[in-house]
This record gives sequence, C-alpha cells and structure tokens, in this order.
Amino acid sequence: MIKGQVVDIETKKPVPMTNVLIVNSGRGITSDNDGRFTMYVSLKDTLRFSSTGYLSKIIHMHDVDSTRYYTMVIEIIHDFIKLKEITIYPFKDIEEFKKAFVDKKGIKFTGIAPPKYSNKTVMPNFSNPLSLLYERVKRRSVADPNFKP
Repeated sequence: MIKGQVVDIETKKPVPMTNVLIVNSGRGITSDNDGRFTMYVSLKDTLRFSSTGYLSKIIHMHDVDSTRYYTMVIEIIHDFIKLKEITIYPFKDIEEFKKAFVDKKGIKFTGIAPPKYSNKTVMPNFSNPLSLLYERVKRRSVADPNFKP
C-alpha cells in the first residue's frame, strides 16, 4: 500500500482530483481535494498521475524507496499551450460588420419604439450585437440552403 499527495511543482500547493492510474492493470483512483491518495500496488506496477492542465507523470514502483511508501509527494508540472490571437466576427467579413454597426444601414433595432409626434427616426445610443444576430437568424431555418449564420 502507498499513500501520498500530488502537488504543483512550482507552488507546492495540492492538485485536487488527480487521476492515479496503474498502467499495467488499467485500475485507478482519483485523489481527494487535498491531492491525497491511498492505493494498493505491487513492485511491478507503473503509476501515471494526470490532471487537467498538467503534464502526466509516470513512476515505476520498483524505483521508489520503500521508506517513502507512506509519505510520497508527487510533483507535477503545469502544462500550457500558447495560441495565436484570432478575431471572430459574426459576419462574413469586416465590410459586412462595418455596414451593420458603423453605417447602421438597413438595420432595425428591436426594443425601440417609433416616435409618437415626430417623423424623425430614433437612433439608439448603443448597439446590441446579440439582438442584431438574433433578428438576422430567427427567420431562417437550418434546412434553408441559403442559410448563412
């Protein structure tokens, strides 16, 4: 039987809910909220410690000193992936976006009442892109071959 705790190698804080898998048998457990675990293993077992956001660590039990069986501290390293910056538009291109929001041509804004005593069109002080998208999409069907989100 072994007992131990999984911690972050940099901060030394516990890593909760870490998966501890015996690779040879496919059995495993999950550590508690303090990163602590207890399990039965044999000397021929290989353990894999994994958690979301961390690199997996593999330990062969025959390499572990028997004096550490009840005080194991497993340090795992934070994993990171650097992504390129992207811009997501709800329109086909930047020109359609400009037409909708900068020029405000042909756009009906919901929630704005028409004027009672004037022929002047009321322009909103703000634009809500979600309601604009909803108005564009709600009349279309996914089965429509001309459907463009």
